[in-house]
Amino acid sequence: MLDKHLPLEAAAEVINELGLDSGQTRRANRTMQRIVHRAWTRRGTAKRALTFDEFADAVPECHWSLMFEVCALILLGRDTDACALITAARRLEAARSVQGAP
Repeated sequence: MLDKHLPLEAAAEVINELGLDSGQTRRANRTMQRIVHRAWTRRGTAKRALTFDEFADAVPECHWSLMFEVCALILLGRDTDACALITAARRLEAARSVQGAP
């Protein structure tokens, strides 16, 4: 079962585009969930006033989709594609912050 935060349409697109089977989908999903949990645990105790569920709810849907795709690409041994996707996302986020876009 996919994480409740992962938009189903985006997940279906990644699964279809990359040809993931159910095991690969499950592993990519589990890895994505671990990344978010690790991010939550690495926050200082003062910042950990949010529960894990509240923290996960605050992660934008587009970030869940991106993490799922990156995890799937890495799982498939396509590390170069995963790195290119991460780099493109970082550049886009930097451009948005410069422009002051939400």
